[in-house]
Amino acid sequence: MALVSGATFAGYVVARRLGTGPTGVVYLVQDPRSSRWQALKVLSAAMSKDGEFRRRFRAESPFATSLYHPNIVGVRERGEFEGRLYTVTDYVEGSDAARLAADRFPAVAPVGEVAELVTAVAGALDHAHDHGLLHRGVKPANILVTGRGEGEQRILLTDFGVGRPLGTAGYAAPEQLTGAPIDGRADQYALAATAFYLLSGALPDPGARLGDWRPELARLDGVFSRALAEDPVQRFGSCREFAEAANQLAGIAVNTDRGPHAAPVVDYPAYAWPESHGVSAPPPMGGPPPPMGARPPVVVTPGRRRPRRVVVGAAATVLAAGLLAVGFVVGRYAETGTDIGAVPARPAASPRATPATPTPAPPTPLDGTYRLEVRRTKQTFNDRPHPQRPDAMTWWAFRSSCAPGRCTAVGALLDEADLTRAKSPGGGPIVLDYRDGRWVSRTEATMFPCVGPDGAVATQATTQALSLRLRDDGALLGELTVTVHSNECQQLGAVLRTPVLAARTGEVPAGVTVPLPR
Repeated sequence: MALVSGATFAGYVVARRLGTGPTGVVYLVQDPRSSRWQALKVLSAAMSKDGEFRRRFRAESPFATSLYHPNIVGVRERGEFEGRLYTVTDYVEGSDAARLAADRFPAVAPVGEVAELVTAVAGALDHAHDHGLLHRGVKPANILVTGRGEGEQRILLTDFGVGRPLGTAGYAAPEQLTGAPIDGRADQYALAATAFYLLSGALPDPGARLGDWRPELARLDGVFSRALAEDPVQRFGSCREFAEAANQLAGIAVNTDRGPHAAPVVDYPAYAWPESHGVSAPPPMGGPPPPMGARPPVVVTPGRRRPRRVVVGAAATVLAAGLLAVGFVVGRYAETGTDIGAVPARPAASPRATPATPTPAPPTPLDGTYRLEVRRTKQTFNDRPHPQRPDAMTWWAFRSSCAPGRCTAVGALLDEADLTRAKSPGGGPIVLDYRDGRWVSRTEATMFPCVGPDGAVATQATTQALSLRLRDDGALLGELTVTVHSNECQQLGAVLRTPVLAARTGEVPAGVTVPLPR
């Protein structure tokens, strides 16, 4: 059933279609009785004809329409019209968590933002459970975020009780997938799977550990193992208990005060780029928190504090020991950021190794010349937005090979002034291994310049790693992660993440020798 603009359904006048999913079609409608814009979801014919679902839909409707919580999209009406079940909810202008994470942090989402989402949704779920209602379909697409960046952000859970009976594969609890009776612990499992996906870019397999994807969050492995336990009895007693345990171990205090004058007092490094002599880093957007576990909680005070001065003088020399740093730091700067959605497609690319699929796709060869764009304008420091300008671009020549059980790629940095030659000096090659559906570089250790609390110039030990996975258009998308391992500048444990886009631009230049992968 497709409704066109101006059509009437159950008394509601259709303005336009908002979206289509496996459970039905959503329209923007107006209620003539109130002149308010609302969202009408017409459930699929299959669900409307499913006897068991129809019985549950009718039984739960009084609970759903009377449910009120600041983190739940209000349900105005549920019913049936011309043989199709439907639900009418408040219309929310915003984005869902899946799209928001992909747009702002294409590799993984910051732990602080995920914690805020999980805390809000956990409260909404427990409230619904206390009123006899299960969600049955918690996933990123059902978590809406509205008012972001406007000082009044709201996190809202939608689609209560109108998900597929067996849930969504990858998010649904084992007992739900088998059709066994479920309770609120099934929603808890789905919430944990949602958080796992947003933090890692992958859905949790049995026995999966978050630390395998993000080593700095390994302390959360026990919390996720419990919330994702196959046996519901082994999970937390409530969704709030899961959220609180995760926040405590992550060292995060979720702050619901979004007043414009509150800002954490904390200093951080703005990583140096050699051609930026004498330029201080721009102020942080909201300010990053201190490294987890490295310092006491930050003190919130009015106003903002300017970040420390950046050390830039001899950064290129200092970074010579780290190939990733050299390649990304001394590359030619992009005057304007390239649209990540408009990069040249790589010819004859293999199917994408999507993180939404539990089983990774076969390795995609990494052969040819690639332009790597480092999106500093989307950079984060300790999982807080910390944009820096300008973006930077480098070009690399890659060769890859596969042997039973493993695939390896080696890249050589090209001269940005003449892409037919290797960079000289260009350091050693970058080596990447294919695992868990993505190309991951072998960790590089580097000393990085910083400024201590007393203003003294120092260097601190860091490791750097690059991770890339294939997109549908043939480009590779991922991030460069820099982790601080010493405390010369009071930044032990700090993590800098910068999105990276790699697009194939041609074959390996004839005059460039790339070491054979081993």
